[in-house]
Amino acid sequence: MRNLRKAIALNPNLVQAYLNRADTYKNLTGDNPAAILDYNQVILLDPNCLSAYINRANIYFLCGELESSLSNLEKALSLDADCAEAYCGRGTVRFHLGDIEGAKKDLFKAFGLYEARGNMIYCAFTRSLIIDLFRDYEVYKDLLGVESRIAKSKK
Repeated sequence: MRNLRKAIALNPNLVQAYLNRADTYKNLTGDNPAAILDYNQVILLDPNCLSAYINRANIYFLCGELESSLSNLEKALSLDADCAEAYCGRGTVRFHLGDIEGAKKDLFKAFGLYEARGNMIYCAFTRSLIIDLFRDYEVYKDLLGVESRIAKSKK
């Protein structure tokens, strides 16, 4: 952390140093307010930094600030319309805001994007998230249909 502070002192426009420090606050120290400040600085210096919006959205979600989380995820999707992580996050937030159909659409979109990229770990994560959130036979049926189509296309 000391090295990041030094780097920022030497060059206050060094986006990567702010991003690394924000990630350290978020993931290692749990200092979410400090992480938000650094993600804000990253966005100020680089308004197109996708990961800053996604990470800031994750913190807002964990703090119960669902509308702020949603806003950051929508900004991320405006920067990259194929960002599976943003769809997954937005689907989760929408679910907690009561937008069940929007949540389902986003989570299935994330599942498809992860699958298309061959990211089976995140496919499995998204699948378990869908199952855990919905607990609904029709959703399970839809998920099995998607999985069956994927399996057939691989043959």
